[in-house]
Amino acid sequence: MTVQKLILLFASIFIGIISLHGQYRWDVGMAVGTGNYLGDIGGEELTRRDLIFDLHVDQTKFSSHLFARYRFNNTISVKGSFGTVFLGDTDDASINKDRVARNAHFRNRIYEGSVRVQGIVWARPNMLPYQFRRNVSGELYGIAGLTYFRHNPQARITQEAAEYQYGEGLISTDPNSFDYNLWYDLRDYQTEGVAYSKSSVAIPMGVGAAFTLNKNWRLALEMVWSLTFTDFIDDVSTTYGDPETMDDIGRVLSSPTHLGIINTLGISDSENYIQNHQYSESFNSPRGNPGRNDAFGTLQVSISRIIKSQSSFSKRNYINKRKKNGWKAPRRNYKPRGYNKRGRARF
Repeated sequence: MTVQKLILLFASIFIGIISLHGQYRWDVGMAVGTGNYLGDIGGEELTRRDLIFDLHVDQTKFSSHLFARYRFNNTISVKGSFGTVFLGDTDDASINKDRVARNAHFRNRIYEGSVRVQGIVWARPNMLPYQFRRNVSGELYGIAGLTYFRHNPQARITQEAAEYQYGEGLISTDPNSFDYNLWYDLRDYQTEGVAYSKSSVAIPMGVGAAFTLNKNWRLALEMVWSLTFTDFIDDVSTTYGDPETMDDIGRVLSSPTHLGIINTLGISDSENYIQNHQYSESFNSPRGNPGRNDAFGTLQVSISRIIKSQSSFSKRNYINKRKKNGWKAPRRNYKPRGYNKRGRARF
């Protein structure tokens, strides 16, 4: 089964469940926040570490989503969303000398559609004292689901790398003719000799906290981390591609290293060391780590409007009968306990 068919199946099940159980409450809204990436570019002084240990705060980007959430009962709800997550990182932000010498960077825009199950682990119906007229409920919940996304990593040509390769006779194009402000689609140049797919799936997992005002508006904070099934969100995964299969632009994008940046690292034999960051016929020079797929995460604030509805069975058997028989709610002939003329509680 293809990814597209799998996503279509999940969407069909989701829509079908909603149509069968229309008596439950659902809400629609939007979310905005941050986008962060974890992969082969950037990092700290060690090799790849998971979760927050290799995140660069200064490389935080923007994310936004539109969503609809359907609550089955007091514990389980399903959320369908679509949006964009901007990602990016650079080896300049790392203190690992091998990554700094590689000198790679990228940016990417993720278009994702997801179906997520939310399970409430703690809830409080009203968090305000009883004398307040407004009702504010709170809840904590876990998140898990399935995401389908499309992406297209991009990078710019590094001028120092172009000048170095031109001086070494590795490219024939005059470095002054390159546009160094243009972002190139890296997949088109197959920098590692791999025509990877622009589509993939991910498993989102996370936690959230929500507050509901008067059962009408819902404000939430969610942190979600998506484990993907691709290692090419940053276009870096395996080894350097064969320059014979690329044009001059692809060669510079594939190997943006140069002696100037390596000399700043205090390498004793920079002429030999730079061979580790270029294509070699004698050995496979690693460009990334194919043993771990890329991941990305978001931290978002959302606001949504709760839409209340009743099932057709309820409307047919209760509301219509009440209208037909002229039913009215009985009036209370007694005052609730604790009532006085000023409308305040007595103690």
